Amino acid sequence: MTKKFACVITTLLTLSAAIPASSQESNIGKLPTKHILFVGDSFTHGRYLPVRTYHNTPGTGGVGSTEPSPLVVDENFDISIIGRMEDTPGEEGPWGGIPGIFAELAHEAQLPYDVHIEAISATTLTKNYSLAKDVITRPLWDAVVLQEASFEPIPSSLTKDNASNPQEFCNAVQNIERGVHSAIPQANIYLYSTWAPADTAYLDATADGASFSPDKFLESLDVLTAAYRNAYLSAAAQDRHIRDIAPVGDAWALAWRTGVANPNPYSDITSGISLSFNYQPDSEPSTTDTPTDAGFHHPSKYGAYLNGLVLFQTVTGVDVRMFGKSEQTARDLGIPADLAVALQHTAWQSVVQRDYRPNSLNSSACSPNR
Repeated sequence: MTKKFACVITTLLTLSAAIPASSQESNIGKLPTKHILFVGDSFTHGRYLPVRTYHNTPGTGGVGSTEPSPLVVDENFDISIIGRMEDTPGEEGPWGGIPGIFAELAHEAQLPYDVHIEAISATTLTKNYSLAKDVITRPLWDAVVLQEASFEPIPSSLTKDNASNPQEFCNAVQNIERGVHSAIPQANIYLYSTWAPADTAYLDATADGASFSPDKFLESLDVLTAAYRNAYLSAAAQDRHIRDIAPVGDAWALAWRTGVANPNPYSDITSGISLSFNYQPDSEPSTTDTPTDAGFHHPSKYGAYLNGLVLFQTVTGVDVRMFGKSEQTARDLGIPADLAVALQHTAWQSVVQRDYRPNSLNSSACSPNR
């Protein structure tokens, strides 16, 4: 561990120790159940073990359950509908994923949440809505969290993917919001603003045959982070009925800046953990050393934990720093206590101290029309 990282950890441990335990204990059994649905793709289900199946409901996926639980109900498990079937080799369900982390945090905070997931790998919100509209507009939900496929919300000049369609992303958010609120006017809708994937930054940094440069790679991360932030801001501005945006991408960028995480998985620098999955040996599905392998696109257990913390802080308003060194999800995933505290503080700071003034880059992806 470097001196810089050790200093960060010491500071955060001191802060954590000063925060009182959860104040919800006296409300056990008194609070109404909150029903929440997470809609997205592999950035929601996590793709890799141990995250993908974390706090899933074995055997049945929990389908049909509406009771508060630390386990996740997988709305697409054992479904025969083409497109919703969880039949990709190495990505079998039932899934828990980042919603599973949310469910465990709610359980620890004594908040009665009934957590559901409707995720389809590598799939846009438009397609999710067309295949599972009956799930997404179910009159049960108190909250719906929307996560777009990583290639969709920013221009193809950045993703290097011709399928990119920022305007379609904005339209999908608005269509889903209107559909949900037609069925459940009081439901809160949140956007899960995602991070700059390492493999995409690598493609940008080596475009037109350029040799890899660590400095150029870090510049690409900054550009992508701003692009994703502005895309989600634009979608919320066009719709005007989004409750909040969970700034996951900003949390990753903050972890990189403060030395909690290493931003460049292609370097020999070892200070800070990797938020991308590339770090884990003997993984399932397997990853390779190819710079554009999916392991450099998806979250590691550390990245997924940070995502879950940001989402929980955004949706519930609970200060995630209260969980401290003994938080159960971190122990389940094998995250050391000091790192858990560092990630908790990073999540809290990203949500509470965020700056949502849009950068000029991609800020006009959507135009307010309502």
